[in-house]
Amino acid sequence: MKYYLTIILTISSLLIAQDTPQVPGWGVYFGGALNSASIDPLNDGFDIERELNLPFVGVSKGITFGNFPIPVLIGAGLGKRGYSKKASSIDYETKWTTDWLDLWVNVPYPAGPVFLQAGFLYGFDLGSGKTETTLNGDTTEKEIDGDFGENTDLALLLSAAYPLNEKIGLNVGYALGLKDHGSDGTSMKFDGLFVLLGYNF
Repeated sequence: MKYYLTIILTISSLLIAQDTPQVPGWGVYFGGALNSASIDPLNDGFDIERELNLPFVGVSKGITFGNFPIPVLIGAGLGKRGYSKKASSIDYETKWTTDWLDLWVNVPYPAGPVFLQAGFLYGFDLGSGKTETTLNGDTTEKEIDGDFGENTDLALLLSAAYPLNEKIGLNVGYALGLKDHGSDGTSMKFDGLFVLLGYNF
């Protein structure tokens, strides 16, 4: 079963002029993601659901390589990973969210008024976040305290960007986690569906 992750924070500001593939300048973006994770095997009686994570913020820049006709978008920003785990037989739910520094690269391809994009994201765990556990109506929150870069993540980015005007663009897509974060025979990969609003200077 596939779930969509955040991240992230990839593509945004893909505000390239609609007529010609000119190189976009510096940009900023803001948005959020419906994050989740694929866990295998998952304990019987539990379900993994998506978790809304906000905000995703960052900067982007268009660059070119020689005579390559399409600019490459690179960026960096703050993103999140997370998911919700619920029990079907009892009143139990755990929400898990962590903060990440994400570096990404995308190649946009013009398709009419839309820019289709594909690329990769590499993330560094900031060592912060929180868990929220609800049992029989009682909720307990716990802060996550770790080290920067203790965990890293790799994801495939696929998205579509639509320029609203010369400066502002909307980017919708998903990040498919490629790195396994599981242990003790369990596989876990992050996923996320994201929406980003970008502004180019």
